[in-house]
Amino acid sequence: MHRVRTGRGGHGVVGFHGWSGDHTTFDPLIQKLPEAVSFYSFDLPGCGKSPKPKVWEIRSVARSIAEEVAALGKEKVTLVGSCTGGLMALFVARELFEMGRGGVVGRLVMIDPFAVCPWYFRIFLTPLLGPLMYGVTFANPLGRWITDLFLKERRGSSVSLTESFVRVDHRVSLATLRMFERAGEPEQFRGMDIPVEIIRGEKTFTAVKQAVERWRSVWPMPTQRKPVITIGRSRKPCSETTRAIVSHASSLMHERPIVLKSPSSINFNVFSAPLKRHTTASGDRLNTRSRTRL
Repeated sequence: MHRVRTGRGGHGVVGFHGWSGDHTTFDPLIQKLPEAVSFYSFDLPGCGKSPKPKVWEIRSVARSIAEEVAALGKEKVTLVGSCTGGLMALFVARELFEMGRGGVVGRLVMIDPFAVCPWYFRIFLTPLLGPLMYGVTFANPLGRWITDLFLKERRGSSVSLTESFVRVDHRVSLATLRMFERAGEPEQFRGMDIPVEIIRGEKTFTAVKQAVERWRSVWPMPTQRKPVITIGRSRKPCSETTRAIVSHASSLMHERPIVLKSPSSINFNVFSAPLKRHTTASGDRLNTRSRTRL
């Protein structure tokens, strides 16, 4: 499984991209992380440079990823999942516990996560008509432009919500979507015992806002906790509110929060919950690009 490592710090952070993404999803975030971190960004099975899985079944795919994470040889890793990658991070964490490697996972950070496959994605899975609608929406430039125009309120002016579909294998994209559609209900994770943080964009999809409330019901919060971390305005927080995410995520990895050099106009509300307990080893490519220090 392909992955890119950035940094040589002692604390391991593993990134799982969402639907249609690849390891570059976290590039804006990686460039601003503190030097104490080693960030491992994966191409999930079938995406980017990683081979397709033998079976498109969520537990099987999660087990293969969990084995890669465990092979990193680190403990108390922070798993970061964006969009559907947040759900994958949960499955990977559970597989690590069932492998007897629960100590690998220290914390889970979910960025704009879904709880279930929303109806407007399930449309693409209907027989005959679904693939045609998917093709019209994501597999051609005009469809992507129209989709971005329709979703302009969910993004910043310079961010496209469909640009990643230019590079994907569309058969893999649909297989991945079907796998998540069959993944089951979020209540299956009730009782997992590791800390969970959820970050969402202020103008994210209604399905994500509803998902956050559903995750709150899965992991009830102490009364002194606030509900969720709301960041910026976009459906793509990694791209548009990178510094805010780094500020918060860095505080999860250190005893003291890391302070940004410049203030950020972000509205923070915190959702923090307990959950269960890492990331891949074959052929690391150490990313040595220059780093922006906080």
